[in-house]
Amino acid sequence: MKKSNSTMFYLWWFNKQTKKRFCAGRAFYSEENGDFSMLINLLETSSKDGIKEEIFLRPIQVKEDNVYYRLEKVIRKGNKSHRFCIGEAFQNANTDGDIHINIEPLTGQGKVLVLSLTEQSEVMPAA
Repeated sequence: MKKSNSTMFYLWWFNKQTKKRFCAGRAFYSEENGDFSMLINLLETSSKDGIKEEIFLRPIQVKEDNVYYRLEKVIRKGNKSHRFCIGEAFQNANTDGDIHINIEPLTGQGKVLVLSLTEQSEVMPAA
């Protein structure tokens, strides 16, 4: 059996005007899937029956020095699951290597959710 690992990164709510940031949760990068599984603090409160919502950030396009991402939420109906887009993100030289995520109406007006790739935790076994 292949042992898979995921690396934990931090999420921040960032106000571009005041330059203040507040803890927003954690993201786990899966090398096997090539995406991030995200636990966003504000969205955890909307879990049903103790099951946390599944939210993923996956790269969708690379253009020159820009990487574009799609933020997806998993919806389950019966024994089927579907992902649908709840936001978008980008990474480039202006983001200092971090990923800036937009989720309307939670972001906008100078606020953004930041996945900090520079503040990384140790490698953790996948659950």
